[in-house]
Amino acid sequence: MWSKKQRIAHDLREAIARGDYPAGTALPAITELMATYEVARETVRGAIADLAHEGLVTPRNGIGTIVRDLGRVELRSRPGAAHPEWSNTSGEVASTLTIEAGPATADRKIAERLELSLGDIVIRRIRHYSKGRDVVLLHEQWISGKVAETIRKKTGYDAGNREQQMPHDLYTLMRMAGHPPASTTEVVTTRMPDPSEKETMNMPVGIPVLLTLRVTDGESGEKLETSNFVGCGDRSSQTYTVPI
Repeated sequence: MWSKKQRIAHDLREAIARGDYPAGTALPAITELMATYEVARETVRGAIADLAHEGLVTPRNGIGTIVRDLGRVELRSRPGAAHPEWSNTSGEVASTLTIEAGPATADRKIAERLELSLGDIVIRRIRHYSKGRDVVLLHEQWISGKVAETIRKKTGYDAGNREQQMPHDLYTLMRMAGHPPASTTEVVTTRMPDPSEKETMNMPVGIPVLLTLRVTDGESGEKLETSNFVGCGDRSSQTYTVPI
């Protein structure tokens, strides 16, 4: 025997699955659900909280309860290939937005990753990757200042210019500039999102992020770039194909 709260959650869950409430649309208002099911406000709130914990909806103050876009993104990495382009792995509704790009000084963490001296110049970039209505992946990247300058001179692409469109993927640009990448080391972990990540990716309570730390090495052994990828845990995954 279901409780009234369970019945409301079940009905809304089924309606979302049928497509009655597409991603980005709002569920009926709490007062409307109260009248439909003849229940108290707290009962409706409890049902919505259950759906939020399942990752189906996100309550937004002043807007309502919004159905989440749960279209998944799977990044696939293969030997000898450039890191996959977002549009090739995420479909037609995928987009990339560069939020910040410019010179910065390497702090201790970045200096250690890139084997630089503390305070050396690097190019720092922050990009948001979206699929559908929501941001799914946050990418913060640091490129060796020497590598970035060589890319600019040899290819004309300035990685520190937020407005300039990339003519090729970064690994191709590195090869063109004489800094061919040879390998990447990636460490994948999970954790709970910080408030900024949760807000940017429109994440409900209880969903972790998939955290990937990457360092790219060149053929000469130099460190070319390092990145932090923070992905919405219930929407993103990574697949690696390696030679045996």
